[in-house]
Formats: sequence, C-alpha cells, structure tokens
Amino acid sequence: MIKAKLKKEPRFLTSIQMENHLQILDEPISLGGNNQGPTPIQSVYAALAGCICMTLRMYAEGKKIPLEDVDVEIDAGKQNVDKKDKRFQEHPYMVDKGKVRFIHAKISVYGKLSEEHVKKLDVIAGKCPVHKMLSKTSWITHETSHVTT
Repeated sequence: MIKAKLKKEPRFLTSIQMENHLQILDEPISLGGNNQGPTPIQSVYAALAGCICMTLRMYAEGKKIPLEDVDVEIDAGKQNVDKKDKRFQEHPYMVDKGKVRFIHAKISVYGKLSEEHVKKLDVIAGKCPVHKMLSKTSWITHETSHVTT
C-alpha cells in the first residue's frame, strides 16, 4: 500500500510512505513549492529509468548476457502536435489540449556485448512494466548504445 500525506505547510511538500520506504515530493519554487524533492512527474520519469535498468539486468542475468552496467537518461516534455499527425490519429487519447507528452530514453549498456546482445537489450528495454504503462498515454522512444570501456 502507498500512502501520501500533505500538511498545511509547507504548501506542496508531500510525504509518500511505501511499505518501509519514505519519499518526499514537492514542486519547484516557481510553482509555489520549496523544491525540497522531485515533482510527481519527475518521480514517474525516475521510475521509468530505474525500471529499464532493472529489466535489462534481469533479462541479461537470465540469458547469461555479460551486461555490466546500464545508464539511462530521460528527456521528456509536452509538445504541440498537428491534428493531421498520423501517429496520433490512431492514438487520440495521447493528445491533451493539442499537446502530447514525449519521453525519450537514452540507454547506454556496458560489458563485453555482441551487436546481437545490444539489439535484444534494446527490444527488452521497451518491455519494462513502467514503459508499457506510460506508453498508453505518452509517446515513448528509446535508443540503446553499447559503450565499450
């Protein structure tokens, strides 16, 4: 169970209790918060980045792929879209007031990996549970590159 608690002050500072874990959320000063924690949206993006990392680790371990490290950078934001954009004619629920939330994950994988390993890890990155959940309301893309050390 997850519980959130907001007190009268500070204005937006919210504590989130998740089993034995505590997280705080806030808004930036520009929106009236105190910037004492990530925003709710930043936490969602962090969950996506973390889920991609963990999903790749689980898959690599199961398939004996020599994956060492994974870095994920998320770039996201809402952008205006043209009503004629065919991508969203098939997904009209993604459009909110003429805008679509675009999320792009730049994934770097490390280890003695073959090109085939990297291609498979790229496919698996799109199958993490948070990616699947967000893809219902956001346009998500990702790219995976192998970083040799």
